[in-house]
Amino acid sequence: MIRGDRTYPLTAKITNWEVKPHPQVPERGNAVHYAYRLTRTGTLPETMVQIEACAVDSADVVLLCDTISVHQTPETPVEDRDSWIGPGSDSHLSRTARVVVIPDQMLDDGHAHDPKDHDGYTPPRRPGPGDKLRTFGAR
Repeated sequence: MIRGDRTYPLTAKITNWEVKPHPQVPERGNAVHYAYRLTRTGTLPETMVQIEACAVDSADVVLLCDTISVHQTPETPVEDRDSWIGPGSDSHLSRTARVVVIPDQMLDDGHAHDPKDHDGYTPPRRPGPGDKLRTFGAR
């Protein structure tokens, strides 16, 4: 993870995803079930890191996002988890081309860092449906 000009000892990677009805509310339409791996190579300087997992279409337009919270004290340095994005009847999740992770905010006291905290870091705005992402590298 990168925050401003600092690199943190945490990597988040989507390992698998699929579009299907959510088992608890299948009548609400498609959702994206995704699996991800968190790898820590050291101690996080904050108590919690939040990451957005977003389903995007082939033009990198956000369909819907979910927040992943990573806590400082892992039981193991590598964790495999899964979660759901949606369902959402108006989100057209069947158009999902991939799921991406985006650093959201890093917390040390339960509050997002912002200018009033005097550390010079302002977390990025959370992406929402319809936002176009600017992506780099291979897909």
